[in-house]
Amino acid sequence: MITAFQHVGMGVHDAGSTYEFYRKLMGFRIKLSDQTSYLEEMEPIVGALVEMRAIMAMNVAGGGAIELIEHTSTKPIEPAEPVQWGDIGYLEVGLKAFHLEELYLDLKSKGVEFLTPVRSMELSSGGRERYAYLRDPDGLLVQLVEVDGGKRPAVGGVRHVAIGVSDMGRAREFFGGVLGFSEVIHELKGRLPELDEITGGKDMEMVILGHRPGGESVLPLLERAIVKLVYTPGYRGKPTYEGRRWGDIGLMEMAFDVTDLAETVNGLISRGAELYHPPTRVDMGSGTIGVFAYIKDPEGNTVEMVEVEKVMHASPKVMKYIVVWLLKAAAKLRLV
Repeated sequence: MITAFQHVGMGVHDAGSTYEFYRKLMGFRIKLSDQTSYLEEMEPIVGALVEMRAIMAMNVAGGGAIELIEHTSTKPIEPAEPVQWGDIGYLEVGLKAFHLEELYLDLKSKGVEFLTPVRSMELSSGGRERYAYLRDPDGLLVQLVEVDGGKRPAVGGVRHVAIGVSDMGRAREFFGGVLGFSEVIHELKGRLPELDEITGGKDMEMVILGHRPGGESVLPLLERAIVKLVYTPGYRGKPTYEGRRWGDIGLMEMAFDVTDLAETVNGLISRGAELYHPPTRVDMGSGTIGVFAYIKDPEGNTVEMVEVEKVMHASPKVMKYIVVWLLKAAAKLRLV
C-alpha cells in the first residue's frame, strides 16, 4: 500500500552544486545516498546505459526527499524551449515553509531571487494558503508553502508537485481512483492575476488533491502527498520530456513510499494503471537499498513506487526510532 510521498526526482546540471543550494538554503541536510555509477537497473527508464550521479537527501523538518540526477557520461539535455505553465508533465515542486514572511526575508538576504513576494490564496475547501515562488540553480520552479509549526523560519521537505495535464477529468480519475488522492483541497477555474509571473496570465483549471495513505510509512519524516493538477484550455501544452531522457534537466518523477511493493503494483494495475517497469532491486550507494517499480500516468509521466530495505546501512525500523532521534537532536544544535 502507498503510505507516503517519498521523493521527487530532479535532473540537474551539476548534482554537487545543486545539492549545496538545497542543503544550505532549503534544509536538505540528511544525505541518504550519493553514488556515481552505470546503474543497469535504470537503463529501461533512462532509455540508455549512462553513468549518473544520484544524490538523495531529506529534510529533518519532515516531508518528502529530493533525488538529484546528473548525467555524467553524457551532457544533460535542456528542454528545447523553456517549460511553460500548462505544458504536459511536472511543472513545480512544492516545499514546506515555516514562518514564511521571515523566511522570505532571510533567504533574500542570502541571495535567493524570488519570482513573487509572499502572497495568499483563499482555498475553496476553506482557509488560506500563503506561498512564494523562486527558481533553483537549474531553473526549476519551486513554491514555498507555509505550514504550521516550526520554532524558527525554515524550509521543510517536499510537500507537493504540480503536473500539467491535457484532460482534467482523466487526470482526476487516475490520481483519485487509482492512486488514492481523494481529498479535494482546492479547485479553481479562470485566471489568477497574482500568479501571472508563473502562469503567463493563462486561464486555467487547477485542482489540488491530498492523498489518503493506506497505512503508516516504515520510514521516518515522510508525510502524505499532495498533487496540483493544471489544465490550460487556451494553451496546448507540449510534453516537457519529449525527445529527452529521464534525468535530463527538469522535474521528471514523483515517488511514493510503499509497503509490499508487489501487492501494491498489482493493485494499481487492477485499477487501471499502466505498468512501465516491474519491481527491481537496486543499490543506491551509501548503504541505501530498495526495490522500485514504475507506472505511468495517463499523460505518460513516470510515477515510482519504492519499498526500502535499508537506509545508510540501517533498517527502516532503526532509522525511525534511533537515527531520527539523533538527527533531531543534532538539528537543535544546528549540526545538520
